[in-house]
Amino acid sequence: MILLFFILQVTLIAAVIIFIIRPLFLSDNPKLDMNNGNYSLHEQHTRLIESLHDLDFDHRTEKITSEDYTTARNNIINEGIDLLRKIDDITKI
Repeated sequence: MILLFFILQVTLIAAVIIFIIRPLFLSDNPKLDMNNGNYSLHEQHTRLIESLHDLDFDHRTEKITSEDYTTARNNIINEGIDLLRKIDDITKI
């Protein structure tokens, strides 16, 4: 009887641990799953945002001229818009 009770406790504890740990290994959002094809698009979008922050910093510290800043900023923003459209098209499927 004691052995049966011990086996039941171990099984219950294992089930609870698996239930708690399971979300760490599964992605609830397939759009952001690393195995998904659009993960690289999200990665590129993150890089564009970082580039925009770097460009703003360079402009504030006067490392680049205002004309170059405006041109580069518009290019980055337009590239970001195109990238977001691609991501949107893929996620609609």
